Amino acid sequence: MNKVRMTQKSYGFLWSMCGNNTEIKRWHFNDMQAVVPEPIVRGRMGLEVGSGCGYDTFIMAESNPGVRIFSFDISNGVYRNKQLTAGLNNVCVLKASVSSIPLKDCIFDFAYSYGVLHHIPRPEIGMQEISRVIKKGAPLFLYLYEDHAGDKLKSIALNIVKILRHVTTRMPAKLLYFLSYLSSPFIVILFSFPATVLGKFKATKALSQRLPFNYATHLFSAAGDLYDRFATPIEHRFGAKELIGLFDKNGFTKVNIAKIDSKAGWVAWGYKV
Repeated sequence: MNKVRMTQKSYGFLWSMCGNNTEIKRWHFNDMQAVVPEPIVRGRMGLEVGSGCGYDTFIMAESNPGVRIFSFDISNGVYRNKQLTAGLNNVCVLKASVSSIPLKDCIFDFAYSYGVLHHIPRPEIGMQEISRVIKKGAPLFLYLYEDHAGDKLKSIALNIVKILRHVTTRMPAKLLYFLSYLSSPFIVILFSFPATVLGKFKATKALSQRLPFNYATHLFSAAGDLYDRFATPIEHRFGAKELIGLFDKNGFTKVNIAKIDSKAGWVAWGYKV
């Protein structure tokens, strides 16, 4: 099985576990919007790249009934998305790859993607495809993994994960998720709870942000992220300059980057030339 197919299958399993929760009010989109100083959703039509089970799709569409949201994912998570958004008239859900988007050129007023391009073989191809389908001057908003090149603690942890991934990506999805679920309390106790305490004090706040999994809130809340780290065989990480270069080289200008306090990654956005 090639790496793209493995990625598709692993996320299909993860998204199949999402509930059909139409009461959801906060997801990744809200974290992104909190650090972007302008509305992400705009115009008449928008594109979500890599929708997972559709929580962000639902939030964007329900809060902006005058904007039609086209949402796609490579995995079977799209079927959960369709169930979740069935009651909304401004959503269109597709099963597709960002490396080959089956839509016309220059039709979207914005594009949004959380945690997707770092899981495809060539992120630049995804950037080019997104640029192709959005209008001139339209923005693209992304969340991508940081490389943590200047942080020895996190760099060591990432190298360990990379080695283990040679084994974990070959495990049955149910077994890997079960192991992730069992491991979650240990991760939360070792890292997340101490980070929460350290984050309350000005003198130790910087240290709290360096700890891995500093955002988990309860004993089993790291299970999904642990599965995410170990299930996919493709993972690209970016430094600030590399990320800006990814935008610059693939048809975008006026690039901005920011950080979400509770996430170990970059928020970046730019505008189609």
